[in-house]
Amino acid sequence: MFPKKNSTAFPLKKKLVLISITMFFLLAAIVSAQKDVSCYHCHTGVVSEFRNNIHYQMGFTCENCHGGNIQSNTSVVSANVMSGDFIGRPSRQDITNVCSKCHEKETKDYKQSIHWEQIEKGHLEAATCTDCHGIHEIRAVSDNKSSSNHQNSPATCAKCHSNKEMMSAWYYGIKTDRMDTYKESFHWKALENGYNVVATCADCHNNHNTKSHDDPQSSTYPDNLPKTCGKANCHPDVKFDAKIAAGLVHDKESLHTGELIFNKTGIDPLIKSYYLGPFDLAYWIALFFKILTTGVIGVFTGMVLLDLFSHFKVQKRW
Repeated sequence: MFPKKNSTAFPLKKKLVLISITMFFLLAAIVSAQKDVSCYHCHTGVVSEFRNNIHYQMGFTCENCHGGNIQSNTSVVSANVMSGDFIGRPSRQDITNVCSKCHEKETKDYKQSIHWEQIEKGHLEAATCTDCHGIHEIRAVSDNKSSSNHQNSPATCAKCHSNKEMMSAWYYGIKTDRMDTYKESFHWKALENGYNVVATCADCHNNHNTKSHDDPQSSTYPDNLPKTCGKANCHPDVKFDAKIAAGLVHDKESLHTGELIFNKTGIDPLIKSYYLGPFDLAYWIALFFKILTTGVIGVFTGMVLLDLFSHFKVQKRW
């Protein structure tokens, strides 16, 4: 006879395996909970964004900006997390002070800007650090996903400067076509085609120490424009006066026509500066270069076609 099988052997092994697997995942969960920041339990989405943050990659945690104590002894949030110097969500006025703990020079420059001046006056919608760099998903400037990356900075500035409601406030009165007019410039067209060494908003207006164009210390003050345009990596050693430096950066090309104007009373001073007698040079020079460019391309295209035709004729003859 065959030996009788132990009917409890297999179920017992199965139970031991299940218990072992359960203990393994339970232990893994406990370890994960201990390693995880306590903030994650309530602010899952925010912490997920923060993990793409340059500060997180450098070892910073939530408490570096928000204060408190993230070293919780349990796997659930305790009151200890929000203890001590916990400030929660900083106010618009305090954001700069939080950033200044590490970024002293940038803060010093920013506190001389028109943006900070407006915040001090109580206009809290004016740009602060997080409006330009992001809040939790702050990336390095060199990262092409960063809102302050060279390629992305015009769109970042446009969030405020294309907002008609914000810019038309009586204490601002800033034109909201700045992005539209910039898009008519060579700078934008070159940038859009992937050319990085070309001026964007921050190159002309400065990034942290941005001042109003009528401030004598502003980089876009008329007398300072030649120096701004002539700095390294832009147009060094080029001699031009303030009128030429103003260019067509924020002047719509479509406003210039071939109409002859003899009485220029009431014309915008910037547009008036383009006139030589009754001729708007901005229109005629632009037209000249369009014809020149088209003509040169046409001539070279014709030469190539003639060359191909001559080769075809020679081959056919022989």
